[in-house]
Amino acid sequence: MTTNTYRYLSEISSQEFQNAPVLPFRSEDGRPCVLIRNKKEKTVVQTGTTDNIEYHLNSTVEKDGSKYCFHIISCIKNDQAAKEQFEIAYQYLFKKIKYPQTDLEITKLISSLEQLFKVTPEADKKKLQIGVYGELLFLIYIYENGYESILSKYHSYFYSKHDIEIDNHNRIEIKTSVNAKRIHAFRHDQLYRTDIKVFVGSLILEYSQEGVSLYELFEKVIGLITNPDDLLDMGSLKNMCDISEDKKAPSFSYNRALEEIKIFDSEKLPHLTIGNVNGVTNVAYDVDCGLADSIKLQDFISYLKSLGVENE
Repeated sequence: MTTNTYRYLSEISSQEFQNAPVLPFRSEDGRPCVLIRNKKEKTVVQTGTTDNIEYHLNSTVEKDGSKYCFHIISCIKNDQAAKEQFEIAYQYLFKKIKYPQTDLEITKLISSLEQLFKVTPEADKKKLQIGVYGELLFLIYIYENGYESILSKYHSYFYSKHDIEIDNHNRIEIKTSVNAKRIHAFRHDQLYRTDIKVFVGSLILEYSQEGVSLYELFEKVIGLITNPDDLLDMGSLKNMCDISEDKKAPSFSYNRALEEIKIFDSEKLPHLTIGNVNGVTNVAYDVDCGLADSIKLQDFISYLKSLGVENE
């Protein structure tokens, strides 16, 4: 994601300095930055750095002989991945600011920014990238087959036990494997539920140098999303996976993966029937989904549409 959003301060007009609540600009060494208009004219500057950004709250900026009160937030790193994440932050976080902000309000914003810039540790990255590839491909698959609301249902609540919450009663868990067999690991409470209905999307991926990369999948999904909050969440996930134009990550055979997508009713999958046992937690096991009959795609899409939430 590259844009011409950022200009040097000398290229920004005096009128913009007088009126704009947020001004993106480029530092002398080329790093992306933003000016956010201060709600109060304070002179005590607060400075600090996090892992990824530097901030100067209550700063004074001079332009054509006039002084203006702004908060300044700068991207510390100058690599392509950091620039892409800062651009996401500008488009879907900074750009939403319509009024001057106090230093307290900006402090809260900085906390949200750090979540956006977090990257998964190297030891866990490969597993995360494979799982997210399957999830994004499943979203595209369902979206392109007629249920466009699927994008807004994806991880709508971060701590949910399932990847997609269609409504209060229907959920979808997406599982991805790079092995030939359709065997996936589940927590027991993902499969055995009496209070909700759970569907399982099962994907099998095959590595391919000529295939579609995770970066390309992210770009495709981001291009389909219109809600700013959903875009920011997707940008955060992209960074957690350590994906950028320079680091496109693993590539898989796209068409083969689409052909291998299967959807199951969790009740039809092999699973333990112990229910909830007081004092027993964190039960997990592998399930061979290939032993169960799958649901026809169009029957599944028709069911989702029948729930009456497709246009929410």
